[in-house]
Amino acid sequence: MNKDKIKIFLVDDDEDDYIVTKELLAEVEEREYELEWASSYEDALELIGSKQYDVFLFDYNLGAHSGLDLLKEVINHDCTTPVIMLTGQGNNETDIEAMNAGAADYLSKSEINSYLLDRSVRYAIKNKKAEDRILHMAYYDSLTNLPNRTLFNDRLKQALAHGERNSSNLAVLFLDLDNFKRINDTFEHRAGDLLLQGISDRIIKCLRTSDTVSRPALNSVSNTVARLGGDEFTILLSEIESAESAAKVAQRVLTSITHPFLIEGHEVYISGSIGIAIYPLDGEDADHLLRNADTAMYHAKEQGKNNFQFYKQSMNASAFERLMMENSLRKAIEHQELLLYYQPRMELATNRVVATEALIRWQHPELGLFPPGKFIPLAEDTGLIIPIGEWVLNTACKQNWTWQQGGKSDTHMAVSLNISGEQFKHSSLIQVVEKVLDDSGLPPASLELEITETVIMKDAESTINMLEKLKSMGVQLSMDDFGTGYSSFNYLKKFPLDIVKIDRSFVQDVTKNKEDATIVKAMIAMAHSLNLRVVAEGVETGEQLQFLREIGCDEMQGYLLSPPVPVDEVTDFFLHEIDLEETVHSGSNGSNGTKK
Repeated sequence: MNKDKIKIFLVDDDEDDYIVTKELLAEVEEREYELEWASSYEDALELIGSKQYDVFLFDYNLGAHSGLDLLKEVINHDCTTPVIMLTGQGNNETDIEAMNAGAADYLSKSEINSYLLDRSVRYAIKNKKAEDRILHMAYYDSLTNLPNRTLFNDRLKQALAHGERNSSNLAVLFLDLDNFKRINDTFEHRAGDLLLQGISDRIIKCLRTSDTVSRPALNSVSNTVARLGGDEFTILLSEIESAESAAKVAQRVLTSITHPFLIEGHEVYISGSIGIAIYPLDGEDADHLLRNADTAMYHAKEQGKNNFQFYKQSMNASAFERLMMENSLRKAIEHQELLLYYQPRMELATNRVVATEALIRWQHPELGLFPPGKFIPLAEDTGLIIPIGEWVLNTACKQNWTWQQGGKSDTHMAVSLNISGEQFKHSSLIQVVEKVLDDSGLPPASLELEITETVIMKDAESTINMLEKLKSMGVQLSMDDFGTGYSSFNYLKKFPLDIVKIDRSFVQDVTKNKEDATIVKAMIAMAHSLNLRVVAEGVETGEQLQFLREIGCDEMQGYLLSPPVPVDEVTDFFLHEIDLEETVHSGSNGSNGTKK
């Protein structure tokens, strides 16, 4: 005989009662029971939250707590496992109290036997299944098995409460199928039902594979797809980082449902129109958000169908532009549209180029040359910064090795490049750097990795660990934009850095503003006390250069020496000696610097 294993969790502070219960369950031949036991209220709470059971058996007396206390905790945690209360004396008032509190049944320990225990367990499970069926009918669509309007509204209200508490954003997407009536008129209604089921499956998959919705915070409501009725669906994105996140999900849904459906031997094509409302921008309660998402959906219909529209019209153009930009950026590496510009860095004591910074550009085939500020934030938001960063690292290292081997530069010249926050916290960074150095042949000391002060200070302790791993490889490490963050002397001396780069915002007024001059002097003094070299960024005039030289700055970088230039131009630059006096003279006349 096949036996259904039923998992029971007993909470009783008397081990003898546990042994008796186990023996009684073992006497039942028709079913196989698996019994787990906890002897205290505290142990029970921990196990209830971490494991799945079919039935709970709670002793009424649990020392400082009662079985009723435990029952209330189970209910408060939305656990639907049925509870059978075990009482010592069969007190009628206690039994009624247990049932009123939500117990499925009660048993007196003095009267219990294997038959009564088995019957009570089966009764509790049967009632639970019946309740589940009733609840499912009340809250789920019978055709698609998706949540219905009632359940969607309940989850939306929960998400709104979470959003208000945590100052987070959410989105409601309202999808209406285009020309669905034509499908029903052309085929039988059964075909329309099958199509609705197929569309439901595709929408759910779009949310499962979505990488644009931020990970829900603890205790937040999960993303929800619902069918409101007919050919109308709603999607709740319970926590989004930006409006563009909602736009990306909407586009993914629209794309997925435009692929043909095979319905009873026929290829059926359909499209949809989606309206998007964002909390709190477009409404702060469930009714307003749903109504405004519905309004936006009708606007999408007016725009020719098969598209999405935000309730706030001003958001549509920027969302569309961002989506198009992301699609183009994904192809940029494959189509070799990315390139590196290089900006030399000069040592003030020798007038020698000791490093050059690699700065990414994007040569868009239609829109021209993009500086990093135009696309790097998008790359970071979408995760594309990881492959792009690896491409920059690989290209810069190979180029520096080519310069060194061809005698075009000092054999000790370093190439520096910025590591973004997303790259820095990515688990593969160490392996990527090791592989690139091995593949390129570049000595580790000829690679300088720049990390901004903000990134370094975000999680100082884990940063130290990562920096030490990189340092052990032999690469140079620098803190970029020094002075713009919140690093302290105590932390700075813990970081295994080689260089600090003073941000251009401090350099630009050093000859005009005494406060900036004092700050820069203090930065250099502090860095030198920690045996760190100092690079001044954004040097554009001869006066700035002379000031930096007088106060002991080690290196400079800026338009006075050279702007960022393509690889051919910077290679020519290395072949010419730098006439510092001529550079200072030209810079002091107000020039932005000369290209070498």
